[in-house]
Amino acid sequence: MNEKSSLGLFLSKDKAVAVWVSSSSDSSVVRTLNITPGEDEPSVIALQAARAVSSVGDEFDELFVAVDCAYYTQYKLQSEFNDYHQVESTIKFDAEEAAATDAMNLAVAFDITGKTPVGSEVTVYTADRQLLTDMLLDMQEGALDPGFMEPDVVCLARALSHCAGLSERTDASFVVLSQSSCYMIRPGGDFAPAARSFLIGKGQDVTGILSREIMLASGATDPAGPMTSIVLMGELDNVDADLLAQRTGLDVQTAAPEKALVESLDTDGDMVPHELMIAYGAALAGRTRGHKTDFRRDFMPYQGRRKVVQSSLRLIGISLTILLVSVAVFFQLKTFRMRGYTRALNKKALIEYKAITFGKKPPRGMSVSSGLRREYKRAKQAESGIGPGGDKSVPAKLTFFFEALTKTPKKVDVRVQQITITERSMKVKGDTNSRTGTMAFFNEIKKHPRISLGSERLTAGPDRRDIFDITLEPKKSETKR
Repeated sequence: MNEKSSLGLFLSKDKAVAVWVSSSSDSSVVRTLNITPGEDEPSVIALQAARAVSSVGDEFDELFVAVDCAYYTQYKLQSEFNDYHQVESTIKFDAEEAAATDAMNLAVAFDITGKTPVGSEVTVYTADRQLLTDMLLDMQEGALDPGFMEPDVVCLARALSHCAGLSERTDASFVVLSQSSCYMIRPGGDFAPAARSFLIGKGQDVTGILSREIMLASGATDPAGPMTSIVLMGELDNVDADLLAQRTGLDVQTAAPEKALVESLDTDGDMVPHELMIAYGAALAGRTRGHKTDFRRDFMPYQGRRKVVQSSLRLIGISLTILLVSVAVFFQLKTFRMRGYTRALNKKALIEYKAITFGKKPPRGMSVSSGLRREYKRAKQAESGIGPGGDKSVPAKLTFFFEALTKTPKKVDVRVQQITITERSMKVKGDTNSRTGTMAFFNEIKKHPRISLGSERLTAGPDRRDIFDITLEPKKSETKR
């Protein structure tokens, strides 16, 4: 069987019944197992049941256990609270008082079955804490860890709600009989069913016991919703239905819903109807909403699913941490590499900048690349004679000088020997054919609107040539073009 399913396990003192229920919407039974320890096997039924289930090898998603009524005691109590959590926090003290036993020795589960003017009606189930602990440890030793451990009568009520329409028949009381016990279940409407179980001894008048118990239950029923019928199930060989109807005055019916559950299976002939129904109801525990009547929650809460989630989250967290650290290291190394490349480029650029600017460093606050762009732009502008520098650019200075030179009278023979241009001025060395010619040349320079004559030095040269050494500067009063 490869289909995933849930497993319900009913544990009594001398046997166990396991039922595998399909995960499909119809919750059909796919396998049953009747477990009875042999003479040469240990008498611990929980351990034997766990080993038997594990040896079958059929997979299941969840396991839930129903505890036989011989293991627990049932009380009907009143709580002064209506809220479930308030009832849960105080019910153990009420159970301690009712059972006259130290609460530390009890495992307690409960159901709210109705309301009263001052609180709630509560059905309380108490069991020996150590006994259930040993039972749970035995199952865990056999590789089983149940999610819930519930009273058998609660599981039986769940099974009847699913396959016998219990929740719809609010006027009926369902009675399920076995050889040694009886279960009476009455639908509770918006609350949990009012359920009780009691033992029946061998040789007792079952019909008489049922008559008495049913009349007591009918008398305690709210007149607004009277009990009008009884539905008998289970082992009915010792029950006289007609006599029971005469004594109670109620409509007595019989039913066998367990047959529909296993009609397509080859079941064990020793499978008892009520045991099958209880195990089936236990298997449905994980599919019903609402609070569970769970003994285990009181003494050893189930951690299996939480541990799986925690382990998964821990693994995911570790994986994400490793991934994020790897990504951070990758980008950090990339950043270090880029910084190294940047420093090498800046160093190379600085060397080139100094070569262009004759050893100067970029202005403070300006990057090398920005300084290079500025110098390149300035060089382009200087080359074209436009932009910043205007009259101070080399082409402009030469242009102004030659304009003055061409305006000199033709009779003046001017020979230019050397021109030296700096950022602020231009030095010119040369000679003319006479001192008068030199003065005429100087006058043309002085008349020029863009340049002015700075320092000048005149000497007489050989061959009667008049040598001059002058400095020309842009006129500061002129506006830039």
